[in-house]
Amino acid sequence: MPLINNKCGTCHFVNYICPRMEKGKGSFYWRGIVKDMVKEGMIATDQEQKRLTTCLASPDKATKTLCPHR
Repeated sequence: MPLINNKCGTCHFVNYICPRMEKGKGSFYWRGIVKDMVKEGMIATDQEQKRLTTCLASPDKATKTLCPHR
């Protein structure tokens, strides 16, 4: 998922993000994380923030491929 790589991957390695996705953190959790990252300097439109929240809260097959297999 290019959006996750471009927005999250600039500061975080996937080994930081993947365990949280695998735990099934919901959209409330991820919405807060995305908002916090914007406060820290991540540049993302409202639409990108919504897409990030959705992708991280309910990762599809393409998003899951970012995570190394265990």
